[in-house]
Amino acid sequence: MNDANDFDPGHCRIDSVSLYMETLKARMAPEQYDVLAQAVHETAHLIAEGHQAGPVGDLSAFTPEVQREYATVLAILLTGRMDHRLVEMPGPDGSPGFAIVEASTADAPVRLQEIREHHHHWATERQAVDNELDGIARASGLSNDG
Repeated sequence: MNDANDFDPGHCRIDSVSLYMETLKARMAPEQYDVLAQAVHETAHLIAEGHQAGPVGDLSAFTPEVQREYATVLAILLTGRMDHRLVEMPGPDGSPGFAIVEASTADAPVRLQEIREHHHHWATERQAVDNELDGIARASGLSNDG
């Protein structure tokens, strides 16, 4: 058996996530770590079963710190890499937000601004579609009443 042919990228991803989770356990409040660990565990199972990852667990317990670390762990789980960075990415209305980007992008202010503008454009379009769908739903509800 040749060890070079037995390389399992999924195993390396799990090792990277485990290493990162250990560092989080040492620096996060225990109750926050528990929320994060449960979410990561549930998400890993969803992905392993071929489902899309989505919000799991008690979302009210997802403090901003837990949200940021959850996003970071997901990036490690999905890419197998630990060289990405979390950057502030506020919404078009100024609401707080963040994005996970490659380190080279995080160090390129022009590129970050392009990403922010693209995100704002997408969010604005999405809000317009949501508003239109809400209007259709309300109109449909009104027509069913009469």
